[in-house]
Amino acid sequence: MDMNSIANAVSATSAAWSHLFYLYLVLGFVLSAIFVAWVLYLVVSTRARPGREKTNNIKPGVIPSADRGRRRNVVFLVLFLAIVFYGLYIYQLPVTNYMRDVPDTSHVLVIDVYAQQWSWTFHYPNGYNVTGAETIKNYTIEFPTNTTIIFKVTSRDVMHEFSIPALDVKVDAYPGVWNSIWTEVYQPGTYIVFCTELCGLGHATMWARLNFVSPAQYNAWINSK
Repeated sequence: MDMNSIANAVSATSAAWSHLFYLYLVLGFVLSAIFVAWVLYLVVSTRARPGREKTNNIKPGVIPSADRGRRRNVVFLVLFLAIVFYGLYIYQLPVTNYMRDVPDTSHVLVIDVYAQQWSWTFHYPNGYNVTGAETIKNYTIEFPTNTTIIFKVTSRDVMHEFSIPALDVKVDAYPGVWNSIWTEVYQPGTYIVFCTELCGLGHATMWARLNFVSPAQYNAWINSK
């Protein structure tokens, strides 16, 4: 996926996380290739072959001493990895801060989400409530596109996890604790929210359909409730 495709993703949160995902994906491929190449080099360079002198320095229970060159390589590798991971940490700070801080916009909808075995209850600002079990049969829960949606999530019983994989949205639901996550969806469509924390026998059925429509359609729907 190129950067234009990422920018045109269905969710602002999805676009933000996609940048980090593809960075770590590319880095993982590069480091894996270097590691495999290094292992193959060691296999070939240290294999037994005619004319190579054998060594008997390896003894059971005794760690062989390393020469100065090997120690230098280990120190270099540790420093290199420290620089790489610290650089990644600095690089991802803007994205994590972006995800943590809700944008300053007038188009904000705050939804209180209650998790319970084994369904989700969505509480709208006008007092309307709908449970996830109802949305499995029909699209009774709607959200507006081009609007910042803040999900404030808690649990009424055990630990759950509020997850919308298609939007790269995930947040823990703890009893007595409110956690928040936000997203902006630009394209109308239906997205599924799952519980991704094993919460009992009905865990697999704890999902709901979220229907994102145009702001005009949403206003007509919520005003009828």
